[in-house]
Amino acid sequence: MEAARLQRGVARGMSLRYRLFRWTMVAIGRLLFGFTVVDAEKAPNEGPLIVAANHRRYADPVFVSMAVPRRIQWMAKKELFVFPFKRFFFFIGAFPVDRESGRGALRTALNLLKAGWALGIFPEGERRKGYDPEDTPKSGVAMLATRSGTPILPVFVDSVPGPLKRLRGGKLRVYIDDPITFDNTKRKRGRDYEEFAGELLRTIYGLESEEHGGGLS
Repeated sequence: MEAARLQRGVARGMSLRYRLFRWTMVAIGRLLFGFTVVDAEKAPNEGPLIVAANHRRYADPVFVSMAVPRRIQWMAKKELFVFPFKRFFFFIGAFPVDRESGRGALRTALNLLKAGWALGIFPEGERRKGYDPEDTPKSGVAMLATRSGTPILPVFVDSVPGPLKRLRGGKLRVYIDDPITFDNTKRKRGRDYEEFAGELLRTIYGLESEEHGGGLS
C-alpha cells in the first residue's frame, strides 16, 4: 500500500517532478492571485513536523503545500482515491484513510512522523468559513503531537481575491508562525487535548489579525 511505502521513508524529500509541479503552481498562483507567503523561513527544512492550517476551501492542501517548502503528506478520505484521480492524489502527497477506523489513521500518522515526514492536518476537521470560538476543535492534532513529540507549524491561508479585488492589488496571503510544541511530560486527558487544540486554532487565526494590527479576543 502507498501508506506503507511512505512509512518506510521512500522519497521523503521532493522529487524533481514534484518540485516542477510545485514551482508551476506557485508561478500560476502569483500570476492569478498574487500568491504571497509571509514568514516562510519559519518552517523547519527537515525532521518530523505537523503542519496545521485553517480550512476554507477544497484547494487548501495545495495552497499550504505551495507555501511550506516541504513534501507534505495529507490524510484524505479513501473514497477520493478512484480513477482517474487516484494517481494525482498520491502524487500531491495524499494518502487514503478509512474514517470509520480512527485508530488505523492515528497509527499511520504516527508512523509517518516517526519516519521524519511532514504531516498536514486541518484541526477543525472540516471546511469552515471562519473562526468560531464556540466550535469544539478536534483533539486529534494534540494527540498526535503529544504521542510523537513532534512540533506543530501553524499556518493561516487567507481568502482568495476575486477579479476586482485582484485588480485593486488584493493578494492571496499565507501566514506561517513559529513551530509550537505540546508538553508531553505529563499524562493527558481528553480535556487537555481539546484545550490545546483550541489554543492552536486561536494561534492560527491570530496570524491574520496580527498582520492587520489586531488580535483575537
